[in-house]
Amino acid sequence: MTPAKVSESTSKPRSSKPAKSRAALVILVGLAIWLLLVAGGYYVGKLYIDRSIETVQQNNALHMITIEQRINSLDNQMREIKQAIQDADQAWASSGSTQENLNQKIEDLNKQLKALEHSLKVLKEAP
Repeated sequence: MTPAKVSESTSKPRSSKPAKSRAALVILVGLAIWLLLVAGGYYVGKLYIDRSIETVQQNNALHMITIEQRINSLDNQMREIKQAIQDADQAWASSGSTQENLNQKIEDLNKQLKALEHSLKVLKEAP
């Protein structure tokens, strides 16, 4: 072999070694970029979901406050209605007992009037 052929034969394997290293480097860089993109996508997605959940929780808290206020308002109105019903019931019961008392007094007065009429008849008949 001539020295030129020896150098050609030895240089070919040397030239494929840097090409393999370069290909491996390109694959590693591509893999690193892909991993960074996946990690970045995960982070952005998680951040978006967390913010969405936080927004929903804030809206729910506002709605809960509104619902609690409405429930308290309805509760107060129910108490007022119950009190009004109790007052009306007491007034009706007392008006019923008052009516009974008045009827009793009217009956008593009727009895006294009849007794007086009878006494008046007796006095008129007396000489």
